[in-house]
Amino acid sequence: MNLTQTISPVINKFDRVLFAFILIFLASMTNSIFLNQIGYFGALFLILARWYKTRENKFFRTGLEIPFILFLTAELVSALFSINQSQAFTIFFKRLVLIPVVYMIAASADSDEKAKLYFKVFVVAALLTVVVYLGIAYRHYILQLYRLESKGPSVFQYVMTAGGLMSFIVIILFAFLVNEKTELKYRVLIMISFLISSAALISSYTRAAWLGAFAGILFILLIKKYWKLLTLLAGAFILLLFVSEKESKIWSINPDSIEKEQISFNTEGRAVSFYKSGSFIYVADYEKGVSVYNMSGNLLHSNPTEAPATRIELWKPGFVLIYLIDSRFHIGELFGEGEIKLTAASQTPGLTRDLEFNNSSFYTADFDSGLTVYNNPLDLSDRIRYPHLEGIARVSADSSGIATYDIKRSLLSVYEYDNDESLKLIDTVTVKTPTYYVWKFGQTLLFQTDKNLLHFQLQEDSLTKIDEYDIQGIFRIDKSDSSMFGATVGGRFYNIGLNNEEIKFDLILDVGKNITDFASDGNRLIYSTLKLNRLASIIDPYHETNIERLHLWRTGFKILADYPLFGVGDIDLGQIYSEYKPEYVKENYGHLHNNYIHFLVILGIAGFIIVVYLLYSIFALNLKIYKHLKDIPFSSSYSLGTLGAFTGFLVSGLAEWNFGDQEIITMVWFTLGLNIAFYKTYIRDGINRNRE
Repeated sequence: MNLTQTISPVINKFDRVLFAFILIFLASMTNSIFLNQIGYFGALFLILARWYKTRENKFFRTGLEIPFILFLTAELVSALFSINQSQAFTIFFKRLVLIPVVYMIAASADSDEKAKLYFKVFVVAALLTVVVYLGIAYRHYILQLYRLESKGPSVFQYVMTAGGLMSFIVIILFAFLVNEKTELKYRVLIMISFLISSAALISSYTRAAWLGAFAGILFILLIKKYWKLLTLLAGAFILLLFVSEKESKIWSINPDSIEKEQISFNTEGRAVSFYKSGSFIYVADYEKGVSVYNMSGNLLHSNPTEAPATRIELWKPGFVLIYLIDSRFHIGELFGEGEIKLTAASQTPGLTRDLEFNNSSFYTADFDSGLTVYNNPLDLSDRIRYPHLEGIARVSADSSGIATYDIKRSLLSVYEYDNDESLKLIDTVTVKTPTYYVWKFGQTLLFQTDKNLLHFQLQEDSLTKIDEYDIQGIFRIDKSDSSMFGATVGGRFYNIGLNNEEIKFDLILDVGKNITDFASDGNRLIYSTLKLNRLASIIDPYHETNIERLHLWRTGFKILADYPLFGVGDIDLGQIYSEYKPEYVKENYGHLHNNYIHFLVILGIAGFIIVVYLLYSIFALNLKIYKHLKDIPFSSSYSLGTLGAFTGFLVSGLAEWNFGDQEIITMVWFTLGLNIAFYKTYIRDGINRNRE
């Protein structure tokens, strides 16, 4: 038996098992990081084992070896100088073991047919994932969760990751749509796939992924010199971005009148909360601070605040509390003719998730530091702290006690006041839900989940679920002396009848608008509505996440100033960010929501230059491959899609740390490796043709 006869069965066995692992890797790219890692490491191990067993090296140089080595060297050097060396070396190792995805895919897809098969398996699995996502997103929409959460559903991974992955699919399919010359039935199939993927991407509600997909598509049109379509899309984008109408209104309506008589007026900013007193309406107008109107809509007074005002509530007669977006708050003293004077200013102790006003007290539910109860607007030091209630995100209070919802443990709890002002736990129940609102009325509790409204009753110190109602989206309940109303974010108003253990909900009005706040006033309902363009929020300086990103970026440059050369190391930035951020910014972040600023901070200026060189080298290689393959069916479409997708990745990185997202960087390395495989096949086939 010669050597070839001995080795051949071994090769066949390795190849079959290798192919199985690669199939797992490809099919799980968009839906399971666990299976994806099994597929990747299994395939990589088998290729290395095959090399050792047969002495046949299937790996080859890609032209990216120097940029990769320099990048890993920068990671290693920054780890040596890191403020957290153990973590920096751990993340360095993760970067190191993921880069071979490029070489594993390029080496194993060693024929044009195999490279095409890899792509087809990948894209079919991705489309199945997208269809599942769309189904969940539809339910998310029906249950009004977009308005409550301002983001799409998290199905297989965090929604930002899902959006980033789907942007790759959308861009690559678009490249096939505009570039591939094939039969009509296949073009229709590509069009349908592109539209489904685009719908899923839109459903993710991830603006950075939208921006990346749009940039990738525009770049493809630029490469193809489709000037008319490029101009049309760019014009449509600008039109949607700048021409969309913002509408902020206060409405007054009598739901009992046959004519549904209503009065409305526009506010100057964005009415997110209001308090009515007599003939005056005090509006937390977000970008305008606090504005005071009369019922005719005339602006009487304007009180700017140093950050957007998100809540205004009566604390005690003559005093309102104005809460700002970043945990700071003001006390506002009310005077005649609607005048309001901002007096004391302070900030909540921790990361505030909810506010409550009852019993002439102001309650803050701080996720990281428990419950705080302020008793006197004239003396903010008069407060009681309950730090053991850490984890709460909702609080409701009445004269007998409080109800809280702990999102860490998914616990709905009821407490009673003791004589010494301490809280006595009565009972808890577990309710798992991504959406949570709680209201306490004596022995009755109402709890809004993402699916329905739950009714609990305290019976002999036991919290018992009495009933559940097919109602979604209630975010506020207003109880006056004579009646009680509830409103959903989608504009449905219910008259709530509460009689001992019986509750009755009557739908009295559906305005079909996005409600931000409401109050009952005699026989009228007063409510505020807000209409904004999600796309325009990309450049909106007042958008909550944009404000967060500006804090992150400013803080990042402060850190860089102290660690300019080698950075702090490739680590989670949560701890050092907490030391550099403004005191009133309570939320800590492990990354800076920007690839470029983040790399400056973790690798320093020297490492950042190397990263830019690496990204440029990848872009240049993708562009070079497309130029060589642009006349080759299928290969050119994939190559163009990869070039566009990488461009989208770079643009998305302006607002996301997508390089640090394992699923997304794996997608980058995979698409790059497969592009190289198509190119290598083209070069090899060209050499063979020349020899013939």
